[in-house]
Amino acid sequence: MAFPDPTWARLGFMEPPDFHNSGHNIGVVIIDKMKPHHTIRHLGDRMKYVTVENDLTINCNNIAFQSSGEEDEEVGEHGLMTILTLSHQPFFLEGKTHVGLSPAANFIVLDHGAFREGESERLKYGMDWVLKQPNWNIKIILCTGWHASDNPVLLQKTHKHSTVQALNSAVERGLMVICSNGNTRLGNIMPPIEYFTVGGFNDRGKAERHLHLPYPDEPFGKNGDGHFRPDILAPRVYLTLPFCESKEREEQVSYYWGTSGAATLVTGIAAYLFSKYPDLDSKNLRSKLIENADPIEGYKNNAPRINVGNVIHSLEMQVNLKKANQCVSCVRIAGHDHSIESSDDIERGLALSKLVQQQNVTRQELWKYAEDESDVIRKIAVYALAKPEDEYERSLYWKRLSEESEGGVRGWYAHGLLQNTNESEVSKWIPCSTDSNWAVRWSVSEYLARYVESFPQLEKTHDPDLIQEKASKVLLWLKKSKDFM
Repeated sequence: MAFPDPTWARLGFMEPPDFHNSGHNIGVVIIDKMKPHHTIRHLGDRMKYVTVENDLTINCNNIAFQSSGEEDEEVGEHGLMTILTLSHQPFFLEGKTHVGLSPAANFIVLDHGAFREGESERLKYGMDWVLKQPNWNIKIILCTGWHASDNPVLLQKTHKHSTVQALNSAVERGLMVICSNGNTRLGNIMPPIEYFTVGGFNDRGKAERHLHLPYPDEPFGKNGDGHFRPDILAPRVYLTLPFCESKEREEQVSYYWGTSGAATLVTGIAAYLFSKYPDLDSKNLRSKLIENADPIEGYKNNAPRINVGNVIHSLEMQVNLKKANQCVSCVRIAGHDHSIESSDDIERGLALSKLVQQQNVTRQELWKYAEDESDVIRKIAVYALAKPEDEYERSLYWKRLSEESEGGVRGWYAHGLLQNTNESEVSKWIPCSTDSNWAVRWSVSEYLARYVESFPQLEKTHDPDLIQEKASKVLLWLKKSKDFM
């Protein structure tokens, strides 16, 4: 494809953000791991890397001046791409200017050792330390992996999640916590209403809004408190950066993908607007972003597409910011005793999740719940089944996979089938290579990778428009194999 339009144009900016002023003096905390790279040296003292050790020792380094180490080169690449989306220096492609959205901001990357025992305590300790630092003027917390090591399928009230507990101090201070909503429909859990939650859509790398489409595997729905998530959508494909990957490639640029990238774009917009309009607070800004966003017509996901041009126009019209209300629902599910017989699928999901956690549900009952009308319940049930126990169940898995319409449930059926598979199932796996669900295509790729010498390999893609093209090689091989037989 041709090089994508600059991200600022795709978000509705009329002109590139000013490299020297956009986000000036606004502190942005990014919860992630970071690696040094020459593309961030221009940030100098405005780039802090805070690490929390197991004994709660805090280290704060100016990572912009460090040289790349010899460790695993891909570790920290996610955080690097986040920083570059916000702050990279201007470069030009096909006559168009690409630049970070808030390059004049102050950036603090907080590495609390995620996915290790004690991560919640380290995150709370590290966040409380960061918030006490003078002169950092922190306005935004970006949390792309909000659920940390919590189970992504089994529902619970959001206040029970370890990350939510760790970030309470930031929420209580009125900071804007921006959070990604997840990349596939495999999960059920979604962020709390207190977080400004960002999902994604497929803008095909183009600024022309009539070309934009829903992302086919995009998660949305109610969280464990009964609140609809996400709040807003941003582009999640072909987010263009200066080349920064460890593995050498021919491309002139790198691409950031997924709702981590989408949430980062919204973070850049927020920093830009906080610096441009000093009277804004997080509640005002949240309201303005939602009120001035564009819906995707005919899409079941209620969240609209962000349009910063509309927001700027609204703010320039001198709307009274002090009267803006936070655009969130106040409805919460009452009580603590959730019934598996409830008519509300979130209530039933909470109850079934508890039964699964307590191992108080039989396999026969799980198969019954796998036929529930709610995709939330079906997802929990198929996840809990884990894998087929015998050949009869295996044939039932294949049957359900072919009949199931919901992407996340399909993903769990495919994941179960990937266990204990064999070469003879290739004619069943390859047709799934065009599935819109990432987890299903990933399972096909993993299956074929087990038999490299026997079968062609499937190249995975995050671009929905390329799914068919990437699958063509394996589909053609299957057709020829059948013709030969």
